[in-house]
Amino acid sequence: MRINKKVADDLANLIQERYGIDVKDYQSFLQLQYDIDEALLARYFGDTKESDEAKNYWKQHLKFETRKTGQQLLDKINALQKQSKDPLEILDVGCGDNEWKEHFGEQLIGIDPFNKNADVQLSIEQFAKERPFASWDVVLVLGSINFGDQATIEAQLVSAASLVKPGGKLFLRANPGITHVNEHAQWIDFFNWSKEYIIDVSERLNFKVNEIGWDHPTDAPDTPNGNRYYSEWTKHSI
Repeated sequence: MRINKKVADDLANLIQERYGIDVKDYQSFLQLQYDIDEALLARYFGDTKESDEAKNYWKQHLKFETRKTGQQLLDKINALQKQSKDPLEILDVGCGDNEWKEHFGEQLIGIDPFNKNADVQLSIEQFAKERPFASWDVVLVLGSINFGDQATIEAQLVSAASLVKPGGKLFLRANPGITHVNEHAQWIDFFNWSKEYIIDVSERLNFKVNEIGWDHPTDAPDTPNGNRYYSEWTKHSI
């Protein structure tokens, strides 16, 4: 294979400048592009409370009072708590700034590979691998399994689903492939979720979908990054 040193050096300099990665350390292009992707996600979804510069990247647009993954979800989980004799154990996958902790305190563990506000700073795959016998009553996946190809999405979902107790709940917020209105999001690979795929993958993971629809009201104004799918899953009992 012929190598144009001028072109190779220019690409190496570009990758070093843009992503902070030295290509001289790589034998595999696939590993290189994976690490670039991880660097992009870490930069975009890192600690949004840390600095003014960080706040130029991802921001959570909660609209807590009107979206299904806001007050309505809080009410559902509180209703589940009233039905349980023991405190619910809740896992927030991709917790970001860990804001659900304010509602559930020590009942909730927030995990996130990129955000220092998480209780545990790990990916869902690594977290599940290290806890093969752990399980939770409620697992929140609110916009965190949205990035990469279908194989990546399903690997992360398998890990999250494995942590739900039989009869437990998984709440999913999923992006139908909409790139955020933010210049720093242009290289983020947003997965194109659909209702059909949500139902299909939930059934393959031994869940029943109890509810599926849009997260925001369809007539809601000012949703700069578009609407999302909301779904509630229940894991079949063994």
